[in-house]
Amino acid sequence: DDGSRDQTRALAQARGARVVTQANLGAAAARNLGAQNARGEIVIFLDADCIPEKNWLAAMGAPFANSQIVGAGGMKRTHQRGIVPMFIQMEFDYRYDRVRAHAEIDFVDSGTAAYRREIFLRAGGFDPRLSDAEDVDLSYRLSEQGFKMAFARDAIVYHLHPESVWNYWRRKFIYAAWRTRVYARHPRKIARDSRTPPSQRAQGALAALLLACVFFFPFFPFAFFLCAFAFLLTIVPFLTRYLVRDWRAALLAPIFILGAAYAGDAGVLWGFLNSNFTTKNTKKNFRSKI
Repeated sequence: DDGSRDQTRALAQARGARVVTQANLGAAAARNLGAQNARGEIVIFLDADCIPEKNWLAAMGAPFANSQIVGAGGMKRTHQRGIVPMFIQMEFDYRYDRVRAHAEIDFVDSGTAAYRREIFLRAGGFDPRLSDAEDVDLSYRLSEQGFKMAFARDAIVYHLHPESVWNYWRRKFIYAAWRTRVYARHPRKIARDSRTPPSQRAQGALAALLLACVFFFPFFPFAFFLCAFAFLLTIVPFLTRYLVRDWRAALLAPIFILGAAYAGDAGVLWGFLNSNFTTKNTKKNFRSKI
């Protein structure tokens, strides 16, 4: 219990849970405290905005039948049917399709995650100085130390995605800003990881180049159309895969993705210019400015 002010602790205890409490220090510190007080070999994390399927717990533990696996990540789905949540779910599924192709992964989403407790604690757990992307940092640390992680494809939780495109872009900005700190620690992961499609990495660069071409359009109109065409090419695999599922969200995908690319570019720039924003209090100030 991370210093909550509602009835969280009382409700949990009434249902038989053992609750440990700390002052409000953030999700990373709270997860670490839970792991330190846990008794089992495997620690499992579930975010507050995720509802697990009935077999989720067993499915999260299944990869650990292999003694070499130290971490596992599950899948997020949603019951929402709005255009923006449906598009976001398509993004998740696009990444999951990529993850399935790997016998081992190097990214575990803390929203539905499991680790061998001894390894988790030995690695230092989540970095409490990171108020976002702390799961990326832990995953990269474990991966670079040679530990193996797996995708628990049958471990499904239902997540609440942002309902508006503005909140979706805002989330992309925040995530990119904090991830710059993580990439500074793990520069080899900038080029490639098991989760991020190469097209997504290219979209940020192409969006920035496209914006530059707008200013020089009178002099180099061909460059603008070339950049726009290249950007659209990165979206084609996504569109062809999900047009049948929801044609409305798929047709709006170019706008959503272009906006996300610019939000990510802005977040990266903000992150580089404010390289010391790693504490929870600084994060509050950071969020108040956007």
